[in-house]
Amino acid sequence: MEDIIIRNGLIVDVENEKIAKGDISVKDGKIVKVCSYIEEHATSEIDADGCYVTPGLIDHHTHIYPLAAIGTAGEAVCFGSGVTTAVDAGSTGCDNYEQYRGWIGMEKLSIMPYINVCSVGLSTLPKQMEDVKPEHMDVGKLKELFDKYGDELLGLKLRTSKNIVGELGLEPLKAAVKIGEKINRPLMVHITNPPAEMEKVLEILRPGDIVTHMYQNVGYTILKNGHVADCVWKARERGIIFEAADARAHFSFEVSEKAIAEKFYPDLLGTDVTRLSMHLRPTAFNMAMQISKYTYLGMPFEKVIKAATWNNAENMGISDRVGSLKEGKQADIAVFRVHEGKNVFGDRPYTDETASFRESNRVFEPVLTVKKGEMVYRNVTF
Repeated sequence: MEDIIIRNGLIVDVENEKIAKGDISVKDGKIVKVCSYIEEHATSEIDADGCYVTPGLIDHHTHIYPLAAIGTAGEAVCFGSGVTTAVDAGSTGCDNYEQYRGWIGMEKLSIMPYINVCSVGLSTLPKQMEDVKPEHMDVGKLKELFDKYGDELLGLKLRTSKNIVGELGLEPLKAAVKIGEKINRPLMVHITNPPAEMEKVLEILRPGDIVTHMYQNVGYTILKNGHVADCVWKARERGIIFEAADARAHFSFEVSEKAIAEKFYPDLLGTDVTRLSMHLRPTAFNMAMQISKYTYLGMPFEKVIKAATWNNAENMGISDRVGSLKEGKQADIAVFRVHEGKNVFGDRPYTDETASFRESNRVFEPVLTVKKGEMVYRNVTF
């Protein structure tokens, strides 16, 4: 007898961007069968008629280090939104990552971090911006950390906003890229209000480096004359990866609507959730909200789910075990029900006078999350 069978769901094949109605069975933490009908029975049988069955979502951009002032508890925000794997985007640096490791080991949620080039990460926020002076980046200690824990660390992180880098301009970015070259790891760079034109920022980056907050609208953006700039298209062609991770202030309808109309979609999808943005309507407070918003914006649903699962898993080097619903893979699964009714999306909180809002008539409501074959969240009505 199987442990779980999810029946009659609209199963999303993210690798091929197809959807087909069928059943999926789970036993001993693994996906056993995915087909049109499963004759066997299970301890828990779930009728997912009318619901979408997806791989467990991967939030590629969070700040879930609970010892940081901006950090939030991972399982509290993730499991209830269909997320089974999360990336911590530079909350810690080389001086405090090992404190973080102990907490990661206690979580059922899978967590993989980027390490901030600032030695103490974002532990000084929100009172004080992190130190990004190149001479204070501890190359030796960073290399030692990646040599020791390289199988669990994804790369480096730098925030390059004007209010952080100040008169240093692009020098922190150049220094961070050089460190990335030395340790052979990618750099994730936060580009909200960058210190120079987008072309100058992008030309410093290497294939595999990640531009996060791609649809932000403060200062220089990915648009030029109302269209996605040529330098941005060329950057993608040479292997630069673009991530949407929107939080409270790193996204705009002004930019996203124009870019998505030109089919400049995110390669990777995350939330940038922190204690300051968790459950804060109408902004991007969890991955279910992100899926709903990007579908509303005109990105095909199958591509949104792919960006929230398979693409993230591929980028993280874990697609052999998660990121798609294939027999033999780890049973990380999410189920979403279409909820019809008024919903408001915002690119800033309601209290921000610069905010813009859009109204839709549906959201994708998380109703079940399975992590390694265990039901870790279930909606009371499902």
